[in-house]
Amino acid sequence: MTLQAWSEVADPVAGEGVSATDYGIPVLLLLDRLHALEDQVFYIPLNGATPLVTGDKQYWRVPAKFDSGTLVAVAACCKVGSTSGAVTLTVNNGATSMLSTNITLDQNETDTLTAAVPAVIDGAQDDLATGDLIELGCTAAGASVTYCAIELTIRPSA
Repeated sequence: MTLQAWSEVADPVAGEGVSATDYGIPVLLLLDRLHALEDQVFYIPLNGATPLVTGDKQYWRVPAKFDSGTLVAVAACCKVGSTSGAVTLTVNNGATSMLSTNITLDQNETDTLTAAVPAVIDGAQDDLATGDLIELGCTAAGASVTYCAIELTIRPSA
């Protein structure tokens, strides 16, 4: 039986991060999975049985647990999809958009999983602080959309 030879790698230094060159891809993938276990998902409804209209808004206050946290994913869904035109949704921190590409629910679709153009989080605007008031809004309502909601996935700071 042949034993696997292992090379020794120095311990990571605080503040310097972990690179694929120094620690290998499997270590980085494991770290991503560990961080994802800390993620928390918030589901914020914009409307109920009354059809969605342009200008509908909802607000979410960032709790202390997520001070220095990061918005890592967004999604949206509805019970009844638009019968005419796409739905466009925004996520703003104050007056600043957190998305470089807004959330879209395509006509006749009820989830963003199948969006022709997926939402993109702006990496320069994804940081959160305690007390930030996140505004979730509708800028294009389509027609007959009910029970529309936005899902935010937040990662606490390390």
